[in-house]
Amino acid sequence: MKKKSIILIALLAIFVGNAHAQWFDFSNNRRASIGLNLGVVGYDLTPQGLDKNIADLGWGINFSIMGLYMDFLYQNPQHRYDRTITQQSYPDQTALTINVGYQIPVLHWLFLTPVIGYSNETFGKTLGNTIGVDSENHRIYHDYVRDRIDNHFNYGVGLMVRPFEFLEIGAMATSHALYGTISFSGNAK
Repeated sequence: MKKKSIILIALLAIFVGNAHAQWFDFSNNRRASIGLNLGVVGYDLTPQGLDKNIADLGWGINFSIMGLYMDFLYQNPQHRYDRTITQQSYPDQTALTINVGYQIPVLHWLFLTPVIGYSNETFGKTLGNTIGVDSENHRIYHDYVRDRIDNHFNYGVGLMVRPFEFLEIGAMATSHALYGTISFSGNAK
């Protein structure tokens, strides 16, 4: 194990020495970006491990300006847009996370983003006998009635790469969500 660690550190030192880039060049943050998030939201880190009871697919947006990063991710109730009309009510839940952080430019194409924020999960039921019409998307929906809400402090870190001048791809891992991002940036160097 000791030999592997020494070899790994030596290879990393050689790589960094030949990188020809300035580490932590904060002038790389003179840009603005906006993008989409997609991933799992609603799980919880507990002393017993990962609690995935309400984890499901969520979507959201992100934006950054001058290195300040903000995003949100939301999960709809599972039965909200069912086409079935019934007297039954379905147990359902939602999840939301909102984060703010700062993009630390490690290299001109690599950014580390520590974030803190707010997360919640709601528990309730979707009423199968109520009908509403979403005129914008031309589909019906059922009402969701919230019974309980759990609020949490959210924290985590993200890694963003900029493979092309105006494109950023990243992954975020927080205590209540795991998701990928794709963003388009302006004023890129």
